[in-house]
Amino acid sequence: MEQYKFKPEHSQMIVKAIIEGYREYIEHRIDRRERMEISSAFAWTKGNFIESKIAKNFKEYDGQAFTHKKSKAGLTWDYLQFTHKDSKVLFLIKNAAYFNEKCFSRAKLPTGVDRKGALRTYLHDLSKINADLDFPVDPSFHDESDQSETVVQLSLPIQLSQVTRVKEEIKQLSSMYNEFHILTYAMDDAYQISRVKHYLPNPHDNIAYFIEDLSDLISGAELDDREREVLAPDSEGMLDPAAYDIEILEEERQG
Repeated sequence: MEQYKFKPEHSQMIVKAIIEGYREYIEHRIDRRERMEISSAFAWTKGNFIESKIAKNFKEYDGQAFTHKKSKAGLTWDYLQFTHKDSKVLFLIKNAAYFNEKCFSRAKLPTGVDRKGALRTYLHDLSKINADLDFPVDPSFHDESDQSETVVQLSLPIQLSQVTRVKEEIKQLSSMYNEFHILTYAMDDAYQISRVKHYLPNPHDNIAYFIEDLSDLISGAELDDREREVLAPDSEGMLDPAAYDIEILEEERQG
């Protein structure tokens, strides 16, 4: 997967922006807590701060080489897509708490909820960009630092009436982009960003193939007691709405 790594300076920029965006989010949480009687809903804005910071840093670095656009995850949640124009690489940022590299098309929910039924996600749709890329022959290839979970390959159900539309989607996406990547960030028990990883999703087996661990690039992520205190309530059963990134199949909507 060496050929799919980003340039070191681009990876460094992304990791730095993730840390900076997360810090701005924490500062915002502290400010809102001091000014408002209730402010727990701001816990759901972490992704907005991180993505906005990445967009800002890319614009300052080279606004001609990097672009971003707002898109919708499922029915309600907006997020940013990032593009490197020269290489035509599309990538986005995900919270590792909800990302399942063994089946990236379905979010991993901390509550243990298992989604059933004919569901598709925007992640699987975007992964069609990678339909013709070369992936490792061994389907068990994944993040070598996490070998505890058995890989389970799942196929998404599709109706015959969708075949034509799906082919058109793949054709359109493939004409715009060469590759689709996902980068994830994870927090440790002290609510500090401790891991950043880079993946390439395979639409054929629903596995996000591990490219690189960027955690060594993390710097300045340490939090003080005041900062950790405002984040602590997030661990008490609050589920980020961005985890619900599903889109119901057209056939189900009409049924």
